[in-house]
Parts: sequence; C-alpha cells; structure tokens
Amino acid sequence: MTARAISLESISKTTIFLTLVLASLCYATNTGDWASVAAGGAFSVLNLHLIRLLVSRLMTPAATGLPLSRVVAIKLLVLLSVVAVALKRLPLDAVSFLVGAGALFVAIVLEAVLLGEPVAGSGDG
Repeated sequence: MTARAISLESISKTTIFLTLVLASLCYATNTGDWASVAAGGAFSVLNLHLIRLLVSRLMTPAATGLPLSRVVAIKLLVLLSVVAVALKRLPLDAVSFLVGAGALFVAIVLEAVLLGEPVAGSGDG
C-alpha cells in the first residue's frame, strides 16, 4: 500500500464537496432533510478547523495553562452541548445531521487512501 500525505485543507474541501452532494441528493430525491445534512457538514468542518486552531496554538512554546487533552475535551463538550441544544430547539433531523457530519470521516478516508499525494519510496514495489 502506498503511503499518502494528507492535507487538512484538502480534507476540508472534500468534506464541503461531499456535504453539498449529499444535501443536493436529499433535496432532489425528497429523502431526509437537506438543511440538516448541510448543518451537519458545516458543523464537522467547523470542528476540524477549531481542533487545528487549538492544537496549533497550544503546541507553541509560549503556550501555558491546561494540557492539550483537557482543552480539546472541553471544546468537544461545548460543541456537543451546542449540537444537542440545536437539535432540540431547531427544526433539524438528527439522522440527516449525522449523515452530514459523517462526510468528514468519509473525506478523511478518501484523503488517506485515494486523494492524498503519494509519498516517494512508500509503494509496495
């Protein structure tokens, strides 16, 4: 298997593309809720960028305070709380939201297996 270099920007773009495709399919086939799919995809892209921002800031030599794992856990709890409130208060379909949020996982797998740049000298050859 060939090792591939992954890019967070590429993962983000692929997630957005997959979300748009999924939301369009939901709208065209009148299956599920296209707006919930779009909200789920937007949530997952936002979460990816927040994690990147937190990790890059907390990995600098000048960073002090809570350990990285605690900060990421707190961020996750806050975002999950926001999602729980949004699913309760807004007219979002939970299953469609999860389909949209799952686009990030699919994008990561696609990037690692197919879309990422092959790393020189890593083939099975």
